[in-house]
Amino acid sequence: MACIPEPGLYGADLRVCDSARLIALMLRLLPQPGQFDAGIGGLTLFRYDAPQDVTCFTEPSVGLVVQGCKESLLGTELLRYGVGDAVVIGVPMPAASRILAASPEEPLLIISVGIDRNLVRELAVGTPEHACPVRHRHLGASVAPATQDMLDAFFRLTMLLEQPQRAPLMAPLLLRELIFHVLAGPQGADLRAIYAEDSCGNKVAQAIAWLQEHYKSPLNVPELARQVGMAASSFHRHFKQVTSISPLQFQKRLRLHEARRLMRGEQLDAGSAGRAVGYESPSQFSREYKRLFGQPPGRHGRSHA
Repeated sequence: MACIPEPGLYGADLRVCDSARLIALMLRLLPQPGQFDAGIGGLTLFRYDAPQDVTCFTEPSVGLVVQGCKESLLGTELLRYGVGDAVVIGVPMPAASRILAASPEEPLLIISVGIDRNLVRELAVGTPEHACPVRHRHLGASVAPATQDMLDAFFRLTMLLEQPQRAPLMAPLLLRELIFHVLAGPQGADLRAIYAEDSCGNKVAQAIAWLQEHYKSPLNVPELARQVGMAASSFHRHFKQVTSISPLQFQKRLRLHEARRLMRGEQLDAGSAGRAVGYESPSQFSREYKRLFGQPPGRHGRSHA
């Protein structure tokens, strides 16, 4: 059968022959909705069978949409992506996503690979920069058509899941190849800006790591800026350039996402969850939780108990 282009939302092509094989492979590995953690390089497969809302904190990763359509609000930037699109997340980001096109007959299928900052720094030294980087507002997340080299690397990496005898040797090589092609593609400039030693983007990434570890503590932005070696005004500006939100908003979303996890996963009541993540005022916790998630924490906790 001829390989006819199948255009994505941003004009990327997945050849139909490869696309059909990859869809069939993912459906074998994920016969039901959910996710499959492959255990190699942060490789994870996702399947959704119906439109729905998904709220989470995303980790640095590069993803490929194999089938279906989705949109995500990352910080304040809305990204929409479909078949053949690559989604690059350079730093941990709060995400409110909506599955737009998915059904049991044609589920949304996504492949995601974690980004290793040390590997990015190593490969960036010898990787040519793309002549036409993606133009968008923020460095922390971007969507663009996956290059054919990226599609091939994703395809061969996922194929290893049915070739376990080859995975220990081939997976590290294919992960390196995939990150190389991302760096050489139009989204590579963002990763360079975030992970380059002593860059402002890298200092923001250091601050985000600190916030993840100390999200319960009161936030002193000038002190955090000093810790990462930046003036407070410059730090605030570059933090928003990377994440689209302020450090205080970022910490607030960290707290609220963790509270949601505690109520859903550990069955804490709303009051206990709010106190556990650093809120002293139950009313403030309830107000901010409802603003972010659309329901008060008590109702959210009960509905998933």
